[in-house]
Amino acid sequence: MVKIRIPEKQWGEVWDALVATGPIARVSEGPVYVISDSQLRMLRRKKLPFVLLPSPNGTAPDKKNG
Repeated sequence: MVKIRIPEKQWGEVWDALVATGPIARVSEGPVYVISDSQLRMLRRKKLPFVLLPSPNGTAPDKKNG
């Protein structure tokens, strides 16, 4: 599972794609969500905007998109 932030301007488009592919968990007041690895691959494949956030152990993500 990975944590992402969805840009507000594209929230609807990204949200629709995520909901169509599986469950999503919101983890903050802002547009921050936990998604599966397969959902992450789908976002990258469709070139949808998002930002990877640090994992719970505090390590930085290896790549940002969006």
